[in-house]
Amino acid sequence: MQENELSPRRGRPKTRDREQVLESAMHAFWNDDRATVSVNSICVSAKVSKPSLYRDFASEDGLTAAVLDRYAKVVLDPLEDMLKGKRSFSEKLDALIVFASSDPSMKMGCLFVKMHSTKSRFGEQTQKKLATLEKHFLRTYTRLLKDGAANGEWHGKFSPSLAADYLFLQLSTAFSQRAVGKKPESIRKLLTLSLSILRS
Repeated sequence: MQENELSPRRGRPKTRDREQVLESAMHAFWNDDRATVSVNSICVSAKVSKPSLYRDFASEDGLTAAVLDRYAKVVLDPLEDMLKGKRSFSEKLDALIVFASSDPSMKMGCLFVKMHSTKSRFGEQTQKKLATLEKHFLRTYTRLLKDGAANGEWHGKFSPSLAADYLFLQLSTAFSQRAVGKKPESIRKLLTLSLSILRS
């Protein structure tokens, strides 16, 4: 056995560096416009070198796409789990309204919505990830509406896919209002009004 096989790897574990970069980048992108956040600032915040960052993510586009993956797991997956739960259709709409208008995690708006609204500025990997997430949530909302119809809780006169598009748009608007500092109570009232069409 060679000597270098016996020696422990020096430095911090690669996984920890990657996690720190993703965490720092996610919050930086979430709090500020992605275009204003430099790789250098992320490296300083995560305490990693720029070569190390590029070894892990290959490019800024790769980093941004990976950040979206992390955001989906940390923030969006719990929301989806709630929509799959045993609550009634109306209770799930109420939960969406509360989440979009006053959940503390959404104080700075939704990172996905922020990036989706300016998707043309991003690279190919990030644009594909944004498109994948959009399709995923439209399917989730469509399933919510179909389940509501099957349970006799939703009696919409338009298709579930159209209603899902409408729900996606209304929630995106609410998240955008959070991002610019509109009061949660005002957002709640407007979102309650706009989603009332789905309760009829």
